[in-house]
Amino acid sequence: MVDIASKIQALFLLPPGIIIVTALLGFLIQIRWLLAGSFIVALSFAALLILSLPFTGQRLMADIESRISPLRLTDAADGGPAPGAIIILGGGRYTEAPEYGNRDSVSQVTLERIRYGAHLHRLTGLPILVSSGSPYGEQVPEAELMKTALESDFQVAVKWIESQSANTLENARYTKIMLAQAKVRRAYLVTHAFHMPRAVWSFENEGIHTIPAPMGFTTLNKEDRETLGYFPSASGLHLSSIALREHLGMLWYKLKHGKVKLSPTTKPATAN
Repeated sequence: MVDIASKIQALFLLPPGIIIVTALLGFLIQIRWLLAGSFIVALSFAALLILSLPFTGQRLMADIESRISPLRLTDAADGGPAPGAIIILGGGRYTEAPEYGNRDSVSQVTLERIRYGAHLHRLTGLPILVSSGSPYGEQVPEAELMKTALESDFQVAVKWIESQSANTLENARYTKIMLAQAKVRRAYLVTHAFHMPRAVWSFENEGIHTIPAPMGFTTLNKEDRETLGYFPSASGLHLSSIALREHLGMLWYKLKHGKVKLSPTTKPATAN
């Protein structure tokens, strides 16, 4: 189960929560120290403005996503063990979807991941392992929803279902057991590019050798690149929040679980 207290704490450490708290603090300080309080309030609004720009969000995401390059299938021929599976990490559920009879389905994020996982399966022929549980006590684990979507929507079979995990570290921990039983020494790892550094860190920390297969890189459309990217928007703040959350998540993992040296399969981004 997910530690809900840590989730609430994170909401106040990331935008817009941290900005709201800082602004409220500034208003309180204004009662006693007008100049200092006004400065804090102005700083909060400036932070909200900057983080709400799509261009800012894209740059923050690029800082994370550029750490691991898009997959080349030749990465599997680098002298290490041949990959024996494709691991797809869950990214949330679409709860009580009305168009599906009020049954839970996969979220947009998860759908994007399984789509790329199906594509990679068709290129390699390797069996698929889906990984995600019921972190809030849901009746149907997310991995089961992923299996249903892969088989019904993409006509791709799922060989293994890891349905106990509640976070990325647990994805790695429980997946390790299943791969060991199947005698799989190395696997492709599919998740979003912004999540991949933390995912690889978690799997390497559990001693699982992976070939990162990041997908869903953040790009700006023509309008945002030329004009709208310099105007605040909800989408810009969303991108900034995701990027800062990943930075915070990686920092927390390292503080709590120590550091691990990534394997040679984890390479910095290079030009294709």
